[in-house]
Amino acid sequence: LAHLKEKEHNKAFYQLCCHMEPQYHQLEFDTRLWLTQLSLGQNKI
Repeated sequence: LAHLKEKEHNKAFYQLCCHMEPQYHQLEFDTRLWLTQLSLGQNKI
C-alpha cells in the first residue's frame, strides 16, 4: 500500500486514493487493523 510509504499522507493524497479505489476507507481500516493484530503477535484469524 502506497500510503504506508507516503510520508505526506495529506488530504490530496487521501482523495487520490479514494478516487482510484471507492472502497479505500474500508481497505485502509482493515489493513491497519490487520497490521495492529500482527504487531501484537496475534497472527491467527
